[in-house]
Amino acid sequence: MPYEKPLPKPTHPPVDQGSITTFEYYRDLLIKRGAKPINNEEIQDGDSTCEDHLLWMCVHCIPRIRDDGLGYNVSKYSRWLGYIQGCLICKKITTVRKERNRTRNWFN
Repeated sequence: MPYEKPLPKPTHPPVDQGSITTFEYYRDLLIKRGAKPINNEEIQDGDSTCEDHLLWMCVHCIPRIRDDGLGYNVSKYSRWLGYIQGCLICKKITTVRKERNRTRNWFN
């Protein structure tokens, strides 16, 4: 895995706490299911829809939700979040209705 320089601590909490809360929820769900954070994009023929990769996406993205220009832009981490949700729904781990109801208050 290529080395990534760690990000400095943010000077203030990010405004988008809803996305952070949602990523943390999926992180905890996947850990409870026994997933290990593995970037399967770096494995030959790796499955980027497997639970290990989805957990890696959560762990990788959470510290990159920030407002100081050092993290990911909103459209990038929103795509990652949608991808994770879509994979979890396709794997029948959750449903669109459950996720809509669960996350609604986090984003309002």
